[in-house]
Amino acid sequence: MENKQRGLIGIIVLIVIALILLKYFLNWSIFDAAASDQGKSTILYIRDVFNTVWHYIAGPITFIWNQIIKPIVDISWKNFQAIIHMGQNVGPNSSVY
Repeated sequence: MENKQRGLIGIIVLIVIALILLKYFLNWSIFDAAASDQGKSTILYIRDVFNTVWHYIAGPITFIWNQIIKPIVDISWKNFQAIIHMGQNVGPNSSVY
């Protein structure tokens, strides 16, 4: 979970840096673009496309996540924790074999 949060924070930081660079070098602001009539209509169109696509793929995605991906991740995580636990129980003079 911690790595996932670090990844999300990293993506947000990269987006902010990209927006700052666009404003500095090209004098282009996403806020000005979104405030225009064309920007508003584009944002609404993109939102409608995402909603339509999600309407069709939500069921299969949820099924695949719950029935395939999540159980594999859970098993892998439990095995990883068991390996870490075994490594913590091994002393400097003990043998694993």
